[in-house]
Amino acid sequence: MVVSPVHHAKKGKAMTAFFGIEERETQGFLEKNIVCYPHSPDGKLDLHSIVSSIRNADLVFIKHCTPESSLHIKAVGVVQSDYPIENNPGICLPVEWVWQGEKILENFDEVLSLCGDALYEEHNISVQREIIDLLPEKYQLPQAL
Repeated sequence: MVVSPVHHAKKGKAMTAFFGIEERETQGFLEKNIVCYPHSPDGKLDLHSIVSSIRNADLVFIKHCTPESSLHIKAVGVVQSDYPIENNPGICLPVEWVWQGEKILENFDEVLSLCGDALYEEHNISVQREIIDLLPEKYQLPQAL
């Protein structure tokens, strides 16, 4: 985790987590301004790969990749609340999707071992920096003089 520009601007120094969400799991997320915890094939919530819960001001990103390929970032959002909203698919949090497009990241120092997971906490500092660079100016850290 890194010091987040989101927390830095709003609350002083605090840690923010980055969560990657596989594109196939995100139907309706952008249109509804939400992020939902994934379900396993038996319909139960699939939380085994999440180290900590997604919280207010965390960064979430929709991605597509496999461990053998490059990472394609499709959207970046900022979680707006610690509290779930009412939604049929399950447990969902409100998100402001602040960037949409396609950013392809290649040549990582680490293996993207969790890349195929439906939802995972991203610890790769290179990926985190690339995501921060996609954020609008209001979420960026102030530049040193």
